[in-house]
Amino acid sequence: MKPSLLVTVLFFIVPLSIAAQEGLGVADLMNEGRPHYVAERLIIVQDPAIDTLINRHIIANASKDGVDGWRIQIYRGGHRTANEDSNKVRAMFMEDFPNIPTYRTFDRPNWFKVKVGDYRTREEAATVFFDIVAKYPDAYLIRDVIGFKNLAK
Repeated sequence: MKPSLLVTVLFFIVPLSIAAQEGLGVADLMNEGRPHYVAERLIIVQDPAIDTLINRHIIANASKDGVDGWRIQIYRGGHRTANEDSNKVRAMFMEDFPNIPTYRTFDRPNWFKVKVGDYRTREEAATVFFDIVAKYPDAYLIRDVIGFKNLAK
């Protein structure tokens, strides 16, 4: 009974794994959305292991809730009134800079943080940082996972 189960599983899984490996390659990604006559010009000769690495990279990035970027942290507190203080700081910031998104987070064991902005590069964050640090002198730049802005829309 067990050998027939093994044969059945192999009969269904092996073709699926072969099809999955052929499904997404660098050439497919590069040619996506191009007309057929343009797509034929692109010829990539490479080791198949590169496609495997690219697929792993895509899967790792898909598991994140955004992309790597920068934010400005304007508050961090771990004292007894940090919850209320972080709400006050966030409300003040939203009045001062209504066009910049704000994020209030809680990191265990007891840190309340207020972070602002979604910037892809440090230079992009720095242009706004100098305006913010004038009003919030304890602010500083931090790396964070930011929301991805789809530029195609």
